[in-house]
Amino acid sequence: YFLDKNPNIATDNSLLPDLCASIQAAIVEVLQKKTLRAAKRERVSCITLSGGVACNRSLRQRFQGACEHAGIQLRLALAVLCTDNAAMIGLLAEKQFELGMEPAGLADDIRPSWAITGG
Repeated sequence: YFLDKNPNIATDNSLLPDLCASIQAAIVEVLQKKTLRAAKRERVSCITLSGGVACNRSLRQRFQGACEHAGIQLRLALAVLCTDNAAMIGLLAEKQFELGMEPAGLADDIRPSWAITGG
């Protein structure tokens, strides 16, 4: 919507980095504030940050500072272990395909303990 109202930004490559940085900063701020608010409300003493988004340096730094200030322990996954879920799903699909397993149907329900192998 913003770009629809400000089409000059979309066509001027010199303005895009600032726009992207502003969007990232806003997202990081909301994630950090809401997470810490929930942790305090639920009296949680430890927060973990993992998954693909946890590779974002700005997010990691913001959470480190906020958790230190709030006295909440922060557990950060190593950046090399913070992979994109799509990559993991693709790998699983490849393994199942190699085993001759039928793909899941679009109407199938979610099964969090779905077998990786046919056995």
